[in-house]
Amino acid sequence: MKIVNSTRTRTRTLAVAAVVGAAALVLSGCSVDNADAPSGGSTGGSDSKTIGVSMSFVNQFYSAAQEGMEDEAEEQGYKLTVLNAQGNSSTQVNQVQNLVSQGVGSIIFIQLDASSGGASLDQASAAGIPVIGVDQVPVSDDYVTYIGSDSVEMAKQTCDYLNELLGGKGQIAIVEGIPASSTQMQRTEGCGDVLTANPGLDVVSTTSADWDQNKAVSVFTNVLTANPGLQGVFAQNDDMALGVASAIQTAGAPQIPVVSIDGFPAAYTAIEDGTMTSTMSQQPYNMGRLAVKNAIQAMNGDAADIPKTQIQDSVLVTKDNLDEARAAKYYGSQG
Repeated sequence: MKIVNSTRTRTRTLAVAAVVGAAALVLSGCSVDNADAPSGGSTGGSDSKTIGVSMSFVNQFYSAAQEGMEDEAEEQGYKLTVLNAQGNSSTQVNQVQNLVSQGVGSIIFIQLDASSGGASLDQASAAGIPVIGVDQVPVSDDYVTYIGSDSVEMAKQTCDYLNELLGGKGQIAIVEGIPASSTQMQRTEGCGDVLTANPGLDVVSTTSADWDQNKAVSVFTNVLTANPGLQGVFAQNDDMALGVASAIQTAGAPQIPVVSIDGFPAAYTAIEDGTMTSTMSQQPYNMGRLAVKNAIQAMNGDAADIPKTQIQDSVLVTKDNLDEARAAKYYGSQG
């Protein structure tokens, strides 16, 4: 098992599609809403005991991060108002404006893209509201801290493992996320370093499935048809890896190594079933808890004591350490 403990600032921007429905979760002490106008939170003026959360969309990673936020906020006696943009930049900007208008004490911000990031941070800064960035580095430097993983290093370890499985040679396919998103570029960079060092790995197909599981099924069905000699796959996130695995099963093709990044509980199940080979597991539940701790600290005037960048460990999960990874509960109650 390899563990990342990197201080590099190049980090993961998970712009995952595979949007789950806009379900609202309500826990004691927390209000959660996916509409533009929050419900259950402060309706105006300053509310120093409320933390606003702006999320870009929903998947297992973000659900786990939200659970961590909710648990920490409840323990600390703070309220959360959670808004989800469902993959729409304009919606995220409007929702942050909503949080600013409420006068929340701080904002935990999961940026969708540069457009929503710049406008949102400008709004929070103008109102004097501290911002805690999670999962991807905000485009502006006007935030208290960034909490995330090192996407470059995770991709290196993932592709190193694929190279090891193939004995340094073989035809492989790469399924990328949204083109030019920072996560896509970082994971391409990390795997690219491994490919440069191991010329025996022959990339016969590079396609994009926009982080989406259903799109990956469609895209990879065509890849399989065009490349019958394929020997391995690097999918840049678990949603797409699960789509790849489904396409392989549906086509009745021989099972080949499929490696990925994220650590979704569904990916653990696929590894157990043998349809996926590995995933680099992040720790979103703990990221969520840390984000709330930092938000409260910043609201209390101690932002200067918080590190600007906080890179969290990630773990290569295979069948060999699957039980250990599940027991660690990186994804909270999801597993």
